[in-house]
Amino acid sequence: MINSSLLDTLLENFLNQVNDLTAVLVVDADGLIIAQESTKDFDEQIIAAIMAILDQTINKIKKYAETSFGSGTLDTNEFRLFYLELGGDFPVIFVIVTDSYTNIDKYIPYSYLVAEKVSLLINNTNDINVRLPELLENGELRFNSCKSSNKRTKNYILVIGPQKVGKTALVNKYTNNAFIEHYKPTIGLSIVKKELQISKKIQSILYLFDMGGFKAFGKVRKHFYESIDIKTIVLVFDYSKESTLDKINDWFYEVNLFNKQESIQYVLVGNKIDKIDYREEIRKKAENIANEYNCRLYETSALTGQGIDELFMNIAF
Repeated sequence: MINSSLLDTLLENFLNQVNDLTAVLVVDADGLIIAQESTKDFDEQIIAAIMAILDQTINKIKKYAETSFGSGTLDTNEFRLFYLELGGDFPVIFVIVTDSYTNIDKYIPYSYLVAEKVSLLINNTNDINVRLPELLENGELRFNSCKSSNKRTKNYILVIGPQKVGKTALVNKYTNNAFIEHYKPTIGLSIVKKELQISKKIQSILYLFDMGGFKAFGKVRKHFYESIDIKTIVLVFDYSKESTLDKINDWFYEVNLFNKQESIQYVLVGNKIDKIDYREEIRKKAENIANEYNCRLYETSALTGQGIDELFMNIAF
């Protein structure tokens, strides 16, 4: 059962963070509204009109798309809309609405962050933190930390790579010591915090940005490459699927195309070593790629936990 209270709170927090939003909606595949938050001037007639326009557009797309209709923007005389299909066992549509003068594009990356939390709640993951980082005027995110006399350092780490290589499983195993067997693609972005006590007075806070691996999410990744003070970029491939290693060069190309920070370290991670008995040949191939890009290679298993603490502890310090 969907936790409606948490979902409503999440949408309310989203609306409070982005003053230019007129409304945010979560709609099922039949066009029925599951949850909504809106400003005072946004009445039921306007919602009905927007839903009619959205439904008409989606039905047209479905005639030509065999799998899903993904995401897109729509313009009317009075409003601008951004919609995003959320995957999972219970697919729904996430919609944000602004007035016709607002640059809705600048809020799309932040919307993906909210959409990922919505997707988890819709698919009955109830231990979700519905608090959101503050969105600054320049598009950067501000993460609030509780007051402490300790020295607190923040490390921002992006975890990227092809889909289904186990990025989310790696992050979840490290932060929650749990392995999720059911695969659900990351909608665009999931942010997880991990606090490490280095000494009595020094604390390190890791912010792990788990980035969706689909090509369509490139515009979202681009924003975070450019707007976050990144310390490390972790590129993950699947040892049991050599084709994912073959795609790693494309990911290095994407990083170098959008990231302009010279001090960032890169880390190559071969995940799912539990699924392959002999890996010498693919390891040599991975080592050559790591040497080419001057980065270290780590071998991990999100199932057993092998290599994960070593990976993140070396990144953290």
